[in-house]
Amino acid sequence: YWQSEKYFKEIESELRKDLSFTEAPSGENFALLNKMRAVNSVSIHVRRGDYVSNSAATKFHGVLGLDYYRAAINLIQEKTPNPSYFIFSDDPEWVKQNLKIDGEATYVNHNGPDKNYEDLRLMSSCKSHIIANSTFSWWGAWLNPDPNKIVIVPKPWFADGKLDDKDLIPSNWTRIQNRY
Repeated sequence: YWQSEKYFKEIESELRKDLSFTEAPSGENFALLNKMRAVNSVSIHVRRGDYVSNSAATKFHGVLGLDYYRAAINLIQEKTPNPSYFIFSDDPEWVKQNLKIDGEATYVNHNGPDKNYEDLRLMSSCKSHIIANSTFSWWGAWLNPDPNKIVIVPKPWFADGKLDDKDLIPSNWTRIQNRY
């Protein structure tokens, strides 16, 4: 999944340049980017989809619980004045019904699977990140070039406790406990 900086740390600046967006955002994405830059923006990525519907994926990856997201939000609120949350999910209705957030929350669900790269651009433009145990949100957080960004990550990364995840998480990211 290329989720370890050890693969590319030596060429980080070149990789960031190669993975930069070449086309300007338009419409709602442009407006959201401007808003994200103006506030203490925090991306929250909630991955459900196949993690919920596919028993093999559930057993291997696990589904992050609401306790993880609540603890991560509490940690962000301790470290960030007036955070504005931008929520990304493949199950936005579930998130709206179940993840209660005190404060400003924007649910980003207009891009769809054909323009998921726009979601990646938006996520990477936020100032802080609460990520799922997902490659997509890992890259969304990593592509944010700010060395002072806050990134909150589940520990362990995999539901299968036998798997070693120590190389997956950059050392300056914050890991918080999760129970699968």
